[in-house]
Amino acid sequence: MIQHEHFLLEASVTTAISGEYDSLLVVLSYLVAVLAGFCALSVIRFTQSSESIRLPLLLSGGVVLGLGIWCMHFTAMLAFSLPIAVLYDPVITLLSVFPAIFASILFLNNLSRADISLNKTIITGLLLAVGIATMHFVGMSAMSMTAYMSHDLILTSLSVVISWGLAVLTVALSINRFNVQISNNKHVILSAFTFGFSVASMHYLAMWSTYFFLDLSIEPAGIDNKVLINSLVGFTILLMTLLILVLFYKKRISGLLKLASTHHSRVVETIDNMQDGFILSDDNSNVLLVNKKFQQDFGEHNAITIAINDNLNSLYQQLANHYFQFDNPTESQKMLAIVNSKSNLIEPFKVMDKEHRWWSLRQNRTSENTIIQTWTDITEQVAQESELVTAKNSAIEILENLLNTQEELLEAKKMASLGGLVTGVAHELNTPLGVGITSLSSIMEIIEKIQVSLASGQIKKSELESALTMASKYEQLAGKSLDRMAKLIQQFKYISVDQDIEKHKEFSVAAVVSDLQIVWQPTLQEKQLTLCVEIKNDIKIMSYEGALSQVLGCLISNSIEHAFDHHNNGQITIKVRKEQSKIMLTYSDNGCGIDQGIVERIFEPFVTTKRSEGGVGLGLHIAYNLVSQKLRGSIKIANPAQDAKTVFAICLPIDCSAA
Repeated sequence: MIQHEHFLLEASVTTAISGEYDSLLVVLSYLVAVLAGFCALSVIRFTQSSESIRLPLLLSGGVVLGLGIWCMHFTAMLAFSLPIAVLYDPVITLLSVFPAIFASILFLNNLSRADISLNKTIITGLLLAVGIATMHFVGMSAMSMTAYMSHDLILTSLSVVISWGLAVLTVALSINRFNVQISNNKHVILSAFTFGFSVASMHYLAMWSTYFFLDLSIEPAGIDNKVLINSLVGFTILLMTLLILVLFYKKRISGLLKLASTHHSRVVETIDNMQDGFILSDDNSNVLLVNKKFQQDFGEHNAITIAINDNLNSLYQQLANHYFQFDNPTESQKMLAIVNSKSNLIEPFKVMDKEHRWWSLRQNRTSENTIIQTWTDITEQVAQESELVTAKNSAIEILENLLNTQEELLEAKKMASLGGLVTGVAHELNTPLGVGITSLSSIMEIIEKIQVSLASGQIKKSELESALTMASKYEQLAGKSLDRMAKLIQQFKYISVDQDIEKHKEFSVAAVVSDLQIVWQPTLQEKQLTLCVEIKNDIKIMSYEGALSQVLGCLISNSIEHAFDHHNNGQITIKVRKEQSKIMLTYSDNGCGIDQGIVERIFEPFVTTKRSEGGVGLGLHIAYNLVSQKLRGSIKIANPAQDAKTVFAICLPIDCSAA
């Protein structure tokens, strides 16, 4: 609860903190007070004409009026904002409504008397003003904030006096003491606006007399004012609205009856203009309402007169015998059983008449135990459904042919890819194999010449040294060719990942990346490259650790060989994040990017821009096979970012065995 310094007499207010008002809420607070006054004066008029229920009306009216005054206060407090947080003590906030309710009951009790003297008018106004003021200051004491509050005694007294004067004016206008020649309703409205001014003037003048001084030693406690006030404002307005409806129930009921009659006529007219046949019957199958469409299709068409209170069962019996067409008697009995069941029909019942028109029957039981039946002509719909079935069957047949053709194309593509792979393997192995054979043949020729020279005893030292030098060069050339063949064969075996015998297990993705950093660190330092990693240590997956390591190794090798030819201070980035049952791995580098001419074929075998420098073009193909087949994931080229020219997006399941 807020601390008070009572009343200011001669103290300086220059240190007081200022608040602001929301003009919309100020107007709303006044309207709440007007509505409360309107309710109160309506109660007075009703108690004067209904003595038997005077006490209950006074009590209920006093509660609603008190809540209205209380609601006006806290609506106005919502309109007032300080530069500090304000909380409210919930207990004091609730207790503050009781002075307003008590004063309202006394106020209504005095106004409900037949004759009110001038003295009693003044006293009645004073009771209301005191109740409003008491409620105001109790409500203010519920405020809790880092400030204390003081009041200007003169302005505070003036607010009570002005509220008192307006309350007296409200009473005078209510009892028409000035003999103004206007209707009773206008008297009530005018008095309600005066009552609103009485409540609002007291509040806002009292707030004008209130000063707030900052005190950080105070610890606010309580609830947010909007939580309690907004709900109670709505509740109070609802109570007052309901009270007005009750007070004018006679007029409203009369209006509602007239409105109901109008609506009934409209409903009947609407049913008569329906495109479907409509018939309403009671639980005894007596017709209560039938529209023109039903009369035309089933009555006049069959020379049958359908009138209110006719028996519906006999009508359908005639229609089943002479109008509808059935394949067998069972269908006829089924229709009669449906209409006689008087229960909700889940699926519409379809039946054809003797003119080959199709009808759909819908039947529903209402809460008043009446049965609604609607008959819809669905002849065109049935014809369209038949055409759709034919079209569907044709589409299914075409789709099956397309699927077969697709399978054949896939097989053809597989064979073409296999042929391309075999051709590529043969081409890649042919060159180093030919160089190796040629080098070995040259070495054999040199050895034969040396053997001939040794046999004749005419070999010179310079010739022997020259021959050995040439043999050494050919040996190195053969060794390089064999090394290249070994490297090609090592990469070829990874193209078919199904032959890998590695077992899947749970492992940390961060640990795999950390191991790769250690392995590639010397090469990266030599090339002046940086490997940046963004990954949480707790990301674990059930998969193939070796396969993931090789995929990342292929990507790193690809970046080193192709991305940073003329690029200093290059950077490779690996980011991993977890999304539900998958992990998203993003590999990127800020190198030269990928040639647009090979982007679409980047994962195909033997696609490389450095074949003349010894590039094979199998690294990304191996990575693609490992990701898609072994790791049960996907890999694709993503759009370049501002700081990354090449981006690979890899999506892997947390558990590849469940993928």
